[in-house]
Amino acid sequence: MAANGKGSGLTISLEAALAGFEAETSDPEYVVVHSADDLRRLGHEILDERDLPIVGVTLRDGTHEPVLRASDIRTVVGEGVRIYLVADDHLLLELREILGPRLRLDGGTLRIWWPGAAVRCDPSDHPVVVGLEDEDYLDTREEFARAFDLSRPHVRSQVRVIEDARAFLEHEMLRVQEYNRRIHERLRDAQIECHRLRTRAELAEARVVALKHPARRD
Repeated sequence: MAANGKGSGLTISLEAALAGFEAETSDPEYVVVHSADDLRRLGHEILDERDLPIVGVTLRDGTHEPVLRASDIRTVVGEGVRIYLVADDHLLLELREILGPRLRLDGGTLRIWWPGAAVRCDPSDHPVVVGLEDEDYLDTREEFARAFDLSRPHVRSQVRVIEDARAFLEHEMLRVQEYNRRIHERLRDAQIECHRLRTRAELAEARVVALKHPARRD
């Protein structure tokens, strides 16, 4: 891999993507993926045991600009986190073959791979941020910061506890609602039966009265 965006193997698209971003070349953890060998090393690093997240970034659709500059990503993730630029569509397809569809990195997006990434893991644990074509750059950075903070492993575990509790409460509410519905139906049926019995009793009483006091004939 060529770190700092340098190397003779850069394609025109990568040169264009890095042009004008002098801050990118000063980041020792900013890495440009050039080749299949680079990609295999990246895939191995993502799936291997590690302590820090990895951020993959691509180019915005129809442009030579990354979804987010490395300097903006660095302000969110802090020091020590590796940032990989994959600007070639063919390399993105190869990366998908290595990581599987759940962890893939698509063009026009960036992705956070937290420690514990695996081919069969929950993809929502490793969030994707889409760089919309007409979206303000600052909005993309805010969305990335939000996704990064909310997907931290310790935050994610707390969120899951909250979600499990909410799911349990929703289930209990549905159960109580179903119970109340059945009780309501039974009360309605009981009221109908009471009305039917009352009507029969009134008719029977009327017949008894009629038998006791037959109508006089002129």
